[in-house]
Amino acid sequence: MSVLRGWGLAGFLVAAALWLTPGQARAFPDEPYSLDEGKKAHTQRFHILGEIALFGGKLEGNQRSIVVSPLIEMRLQLADSVLFQVMWGMSYVNVDLADEDSEPQNAFRSGNPYAAFHYQGKKNQFSYRVGVGVTIPVATVTSDLNEVFAQQSAYTLAAAVRGNTNYWLWDAHAVSVIIPIAFERRKPSGFLWGAYVDTGAMIKIDSKNNRTSKTDFIMQMMAMMGYQATDWLRVGSRFSLVLIPKFKAANTQLAVEPYLRFGNENGFGAIRLNINLDNPYGFSFDERQVWGLRIGGGAAF
Repeated sequence: MSVLRGWGLAGFLVAAALWLTPGQARAFPDEPYSLDEGKKAHTQRFHILGEIALFGGKLEGNQRSIVVSPLIEMRLQLADSVLFQVMWGMSYVNVDLADEDSEPQNAFRSGNPYAAFHYQGKKNQFSYRVGVGVTIPVATVTSDLNEVFAQQSAYTLAAAVRGNTNYWLWDAHAVSVIIPIAFERRKPSGFLWGAYVDTGAMIKIDSKNNRTSKTDFIMQMMAMMGYQATDWLRVGSRFSLVLIPKFKAANTQLAVEPYLRFGNENGFGAIRLNINLDNPYGFSFDERQVWGLRIGGGAAF
């Protein structure tokens, strides 16, 4: 039923996008790490954004894991209503099995680069976008049984510290096709609301992928609310639900992510704390569960 509700929400967003007409150009809606054009029209054509996600703690048994996962994003406005986006993440993990006879395992892995085109616009207090994106299958794991655990952990934890959002960036040996849709409403009082739906298919191209199905449907739904407390400070939170129905190890993940964002339309910084609320990675601060500290920033040129 949750999948059907998700498709209903996606249909509503598509219908609303068709009703809206392009207005003054803006960079697409503002997730907490994104650039905010404030009250002015968007003029800068190039944005560069980045973050580092961190986690450290015990997982299985006495196993201690540390993950450091950087992510970089670039956006280029090709026309008033067309924007090109590229995202690429990486992940380093240290896994200590707490076994006197075993050395800690380390792995550094590249995620899948993601490229997307977005149609975007603005009408009154509303901004919106709809697009299509695809990943390049760069993420891989080895066949060496002594190394595969740490390498897969690097991808699994890079997704877990983000509440499994944008899971396709960390899906090894796979190609994904994603349709992103987003709406935001910005009130003159400083309040901001957003709704984001990304849906598509993740296609396994090698048996070393840890999903059981050849093709998995994925839908992530996010709601964001924030308040522009001052000209340079915003506070808020994002709620996310990621559905991968046939992937039994992580078929649902619910998370909340409070954030602080400081800066202006030319540059910003952000601090976010991802708190997983349910299985497989929540509640985040229970023993052997996963949280994620995300520190980011960006600039426009």
